[in-house]
Amino acid sequence: MLRILLVEDNPADAQMLQTSLVETGIPVEITRMEDGEKAIGYLASDDRTAASPCCDIVLLDLNLPRVGGYEVLEYIRGRKELKRLPVIIMSGSWDTDEIDRCYQAGANSYICKPIQLEEILSTAASLLTYWSNCVKLPSRRLIPRPLAAAQSK
Repeated sequence: MLRILLVEDNPADAQMLQTSLVETGIPVEITRMEDGEKAIGYLASDDRTAASPCCDIVLLDLNLPRVGGYEVLEYIRGRKELKRLPVIIMSGSWDTDEIDRCYQAGANSYICKPIQLEEILSTAASLLTYWSNCVKLPSRRLIPRPLAAAQSK
């Protein structure tokens, strides 16, 4: 099961995306945070460690209340235990400078939010197929084994 942290403040966008992701038939568990401050709080929760991350990927909107998407991305890339967590930006902006800025900050993908329902369904299906079937995600146990133990096996 692919565990997704969806950081989206617009309830309609969040609902459409969540419904589209579930309708793909690919098993997903979606946790939604409606602002960047709550997303960082969730990611920083005391019971989260590199050995048990909260999610497999983050779908992150840029224009968020309280703490923006760029700051959430910077927080993730600045934390040792979250550094390998794939972050997919989903934004309504087609601005090339903004897209470049996201990749410079460490985004793994940038998706311009589709408008039409058919495009939303198609994007959700492509996104889940890619991240659940095509990509080998970082291990949920990100702490490497000691070298001696690894060599003895």
